[in-house]
Amino acid sequence: MAAAPSSSSSSSCKVVLAGTIAKGLLEEVQASLKTLQHTPKLVGFLANSDPAARMYADWTARSCAEKYVSHAVHNV
Repeated sequence: MAAAPSSSSSSSCKVVLAGTIAKGLLEEVQASLKTLQHTPKLVGFLANSDPAARMYADWTARSCAEKYVSHAVHNV
């Protein structure tokens, strides 16, 4: 039988919010974009008519537009 978890105060957990991580990464990407001579383009390929995949592609397009990255989706 397994031992019960200890309620010791020596173990701790640190919560790191996704927004905190994303902020630093987005700043780095924005700085890198400023050094480019062209606008980068993200191309997505949809291989079927899955509505969830289409929704994800739409969200990606919206996010790219907010970050000044070109975006295209091709149905194959």
